Amino acid sequence: LTVNSNHGVEMNLYVRNNTKKMVELRFNSGQTHDFVVQDASGKEVWRWSAGRMFTQAMQNKLVKSRDVTTFSETWDAKDMHGKFTATATLLSENHPVQERVEFDLK
Repeated sequence: LTVNSNHGVEMNLYVRNNTKKMVELRFNSGQTHDFVVQDASGKEVWRWSAGRMFTQAMQNKLVKSRDVTTFSETWDAKDMHGKFTATATLLSENHPVQERVEFDLK
């Protein structure tokens, strides 16, 4: 998970297949990932999926051997200052991943 705050807060979740075989990621709905930002007190201040609707159809994504797939979203953090924690979640049924990173906005 990387965070870049040049124009809003850009979040990227990189999912790397380090195996010699193709990996199939299975998802129970149209939602493949989510990003959540919490302030220093642990209060949720932004969730990418909030207010969004996703299909209920299962889907698969193939990741080739030694390849990377990226999930990116941007949080418009207008007038936000302080310490935050971003959590990125890959909602794969068979290969779930969650990563956190702390960052400051000045």
